[in-house]
Amino acid sequence: MFPELVYSLSPLAAWISFGLCLLAILFTGARLSRYGDFIGARTGLGGAWVGLILLASVSSLPELVTGLSAVLVVGQPDLAVGAALGSCIYNLVIIAILDFIYRRGAIYSGIQHGHSLSAGFGVILLGTVAGALFIQNSFTRVSLGPIGPYTIAAPIIYLIAMRSVFFFERRENQFMAKLTEATQARAPGLAALSLSAVYLRFALSALVLVVAATALPVIGEALAVTMGWEETFVGTIFLALVTSVPELVISIEAVRIGAVDLAIGGILGSNLFDLLILAIEDVAYVDGPLLYAASSEHVLTAVAALTMTGIAMVGLCSRQQARIFRAVGWASLGLIAVGVFSAFVLYLLGTNT
Repeated sequence: MFPELVYSLSPLAAWISFGLCLLAILFTGARLSRYGDFIGARTGLGGAWVGLILLASVSSLPELVTGLSAVLVVGQPDLAVGAALGSCIYNLVIIAILDFIYRRGAIYSGIQHGHSLSAGFGVILLGTVAGALFIQNSFTRVSLGPIGPYTIAAPIIYLIAMRSVFFFERRENQFMAKLTEATQARAPGLAALSLSAVYLRFALSALVLVVAATALPVIGEALAVTMGWEETFVGTIFLALVTSVPELVISIEAVRIGAVDLAIGGILGSNLFDLLILAIEDVAYVDGPLLYAASSEHVLTAVAALTMTGIAMVGLCSRQQARIFRAVGWASLGLIAVGVFSAFVLYLLGTNT
């Protein structure tokens, strides 16, 4: 059914469907993030745990559903890998966007050093992904049955990262106050609702988002067919863009109310979860290790995300205050430059094959 649907869609129908999915994820993603944030504060789960686990995983739900749908429904591992790695790039570009709209100086000047810890673990996971993708085309492939070594390493690294950041934030003893203040400022209308009513709204929004995200790989495959593009380019550029919308919405809202640490923590936490998603997708992909079935061109995306994470870490550690043309910091310009350049190279590779 799905292959026939893919090849029957006209370019106009594919683009209209893409736009509808974008609007659905934009609408429900913002509410999912707000509801999840409110639930975390009301149930007392803890600031670091909510910011790095609940909030990041909720805003990354489109990436998870889209990737699983690409593997199980469409059977295109390139779409799944491209969406996950491309989302890491888009999330880091969001930091530059936040820097541009933040009017109190460079966004890096007033945030906690603890975010560098999250970024550091992101570097470790991205390096592991890039290494696995490189090995699959250069050396003898190593697998543990139907899964690859990355699927074993990623959950361990992720859990260590969550534990490390949690204890660091608890020692700082500042993140919970920021989270609670941000929650109340963003969602004053939810205070009058019961917790069960918020849970119901959360579930309904999640259902709409799951339906939209499940349709994305089909639409992505239709775009690849009708426009003559590779799945690598479609997954990395288009699917990743749409599934990064919730992170963009929640981050802009957080900066608008002054909760900069919440915004940066959510972005870096989402990147860690996106890289964990690759391991989940590998388990779902029964034809062998997922990264071995993906295109080697994804090495470029992984290296670009790795470079951008390094630039963000330098900005976070240096706490730069200077702004170029009074608009953005130099680290933000570096993030934009690397992101645009990698997208352009992928576009050239996708349209010349």
